[in-house]
Amino acid sequence: MRKSGEVLRQLGVIEPQTFAERIGEFLRGIHPAKTAANVEADTGISAKTVSKWLERASSPSGTAYHRLIEAYGPELFVFVSPDASPASLQEAARVCQQARLERQAAALSQQLKVLREGRP
Repeated sequence: MRKSGEVLRQLGVIEPQTFAERIGEFLRGIHPAKTAANVEADTGISAKTVSKWLERASSPSGTAYHRLIEAYGPELFVFVSPDASPASLQEAARVCQQARLERQAAALSQQLKVLREGRP
């Protein structure tokens, strides 16, 4: 008789606790400060609900997960379910992550420029 965990892993299904942990880790990585409030701004999902995910008191429903994917794209899906992600989706996630990091780098460069010029 096969173990259910083995079967689920073969199908690319992750356990609810692991799912919740990965969602929280991803969201904190995107928004290190005021995570719940920023996720609410991005998705329309209440900060109270997001806080419960971050505390691991619950995990996103299917509808909420779809809203997260709409906001954060393939980067989120691949982070949460790497074993279920085909190469094309992994490449799309890499491109999205690179674009996000380049936007962050540009914003930091602008802040440094302002500081170097002595402007407030």
